[in-house]
Amino acid sequence: MGKSLKILGWLIAVLAVLIVVAVVVLPQVISPNDYKPEIIAKVKQETGRDLTIDGDIGLSVFPWLGFETGSMSISNPANLDGGVFASVEQAAIRIKLLPLLQKRFEVDKVGLTGLRLNLLRREDGANNWDDLGTGKPATTGKQGAAKPTAKGAALGLENYSVQGVDISDARIVWDDRQAGQYLSVDELDVRSGPVLPGQPVELEIGMVVDSREPPIQSDIRLQAVVGIDEAAGMILADRLHLVLQAKGTAVPGGAVQADLEANVKIALDGGLLEVSDVVLKSDNFQLTANVHGRDLQGTPVLNGNVEIAEFNLKDWLAAHQVSPRMSDPNALTRVAAKTQVMAQGGTVALEALAVDLDDSKLAGVLNVKGSAVDFKLTLDEINMDRYLPPQEKAPTEGAASGADGSGQSPTEGRAHEEPLFPVEVLRELNLNGELDIGKLVLHNLKAEKVALSVKAAGGRLDLEQQIGGFYRGRYQGKVGLDVRGKSPTTRITAASSGIQIGPMLKDMVGEERLTGRGGFNADLSSNGNSLDALKRGLSGKVDFSFIEGALKGVNIARLLRETRARFSGQPLPPNNEPLQTDFSEVTGSGVIAGGVLENRDLLAKSPFLRVTGAGKANLVSETLDYTVQAVVVGTDKGQGGEGLEDLKGVNIPIHLTGPIASPDHQIDWGKILLETQKAKIKEKLQEKLDEELSPELKGKIEKSLPPDLQNKLKGLFN
Repeated sequence: MGKSLKILGWLIAVLAVLIVVAVVVLPQVISPNDYKPEIIAKVKQETGRDLTIDGDIGLSVFPWLGFETGSMSISNPANLDGGVFASVEQAAIRIKLLPLLQKRFEVDKVGLTGLRLNLLRREDGANNWDDLGTGKPATTGKQGAAKPTAKGAALGLENYSVQGVDISDARIVWDDRQAGQYLSVDELDVRSGPVLPGQPVELEIGMVVDSREPPIQSDIRLQAVVGIDEAAGMILADRLHLVLQAKGTAVPGGAVQADLEANVKIALDGGLLEVSDVVLKSDNFQLTANVHGRDLQGTPVLNGNVEIAEFNLKDWLAAHQVSPRMSDPNALTRVAAKTQVMAQGGTVALEALAVDLDDSKLAGVLNVKGSAVDFKLTLDEINMDRYLPPQEKAPTEGAASGADGSGQSPTEGRAHEEPLFPVEVLRELNLNGELDIGKLVLHNLKAEKVALSVKAAGGRLDLEQQIGGFYRGRYQGKVGLDVRGKSPTTRITAASSGIQIGPMLKDMVGEERLTGRGGFNADLSSNGNSLDALKRGLSGKVDFSFIEGALKGVNIARLLRETRARFSGQPLPPNNEPLQTDFSEVTGSGVIAGGVLENRDLLAKSPFLRVTGAGKANLVSETLDYTVQAVVVGTDKGQGGEGLEDLKGVNIPIHLTGPIASPDHQIDWGKILLETQKAKIKEKLQEKLDEELSPELKGKIEKSLPPDLQNKLKGLFN
């Protein structure tokens, strides 16, 4: 027993001496730098690339078996005309020696400083990394194939640990000249806590990503606690925290900041995903969500719920240098949304969608498949005027005519020539949906029970409108837009009935220029992509019919009396009548060609007047050349005809010229008085003939004359 203990003591002493010799002697005897030429030659032989080792290679044995290198780099393949593929300033790894004897693999922190990796694809498709995966095949000789070993048997290790990973100041460049893509990752830092079997790992990653197309620079910071449960086949990422700061011309407003928190769980065996407690923040914007997924190895299916807390969208946009001009300063100050999300096979469905926009509530479903969007939505009420730019103030009288005499200010002229339709966007638009609105205000026009349907595909856009409550009447219309050709073409059809025109005009232009009940029809088409171009190309037809109303702003009877008095030098009649002309019916139609409306059948009936009209309205220059023919048919008191007895039956032409909004009018009273005197002479002659000739004599005279003279005589007698 004593002898055995003595032998064991000698063995321990010898082992201790060997360890001391290894620690002291080996680093002095063996210099890894002596092998640089062999290492460089071996790399050249295996890869055809040049390895450059500028720094020293360090080696340690006890208590850590360590390896450390200074600056080194490897070149691109020869066919890419040189250049550096990868380089590193410093790399180090150390493994504790004694635990290896106990089948424990204990690694100190793995360090890597100053990594530079350049990934290049040329215009012809050649790249600088494919050859690295094509090493020489292993020599087989007469050796048998290696038999598979049990899990972990290759190293014979039961436990492992790594104190951490520290990668600092790395840079990775992706230069795809074939696709025109350039992306760089700078200031890449990766740090981890200890890596132990079955234990979660704290991970921190930071980087700055630069993209040329689109031009965006992003500062990304990520923290998470990552765990892998091999037995359960689970990957966990708890307390995930991502901070993003992006800037560039492609970023709305030039810059944006976002903060994301979440917990992620992936079950590899079942292909399941759970993303819980998601919180996305950007200034005063906050989104929360929970998402579940399945069949990750096949066709993934995702579903969950998303909610956006109420926030001030106007302030959020302003913080990102986006300030849309809106009429209502309180617009976009209260916005919130929530929905259930489903995604499968490239299709995303938003179900139970609910959006609060200020005082409006939107609900329904929306589906997106690729570039195609389908929706069916309902909106309780909305005043669109709140979100439109404020109306410009009317120009002063001196500026109203414009510098070029066109009637438009230079600003208005430019606006009329600005593109109306985003042609490239519309050509790619793929849309099919329905929107029902309870109450709608647009350009101060009010509508209820509005049903809209839209279809867009292949460069064509079709919009249908049905309005069940439009100023006590109904309206339906269609708008078609075709942007497939060089110049957009537009077609509009509209039909209305039972409309109270007075309140509609009051809301539209601020005053009731016309009252009554009726409707209109229109079938119009045009081409062009500006307001002026659409006016110049406008063609089609229109018609209208209104009953029981009045033309406001003009009293034709009063106008006739006053003009006649001025012409004859008489005092003006009393001005105690309302400034309007009542009518029982107004009808008319028109044909439009080249932006010019021509009307030939205007007919207006009132208790004392019959008015017809014909002429043209140039919608391009907004001028009028129109003649109204007024005939006094009654002179009853209270109907506006009093004092016009001598004009009864006389045709009174009124010529309207000048701007459509405020035309000038001319009445040829000389011609009217001549017609009046002719009528009086005819009336006196008729009375004289009636006195001198008996009916029997009239008959005999008529029979004795040729037929054409008989007709003229009848006209004279009658």
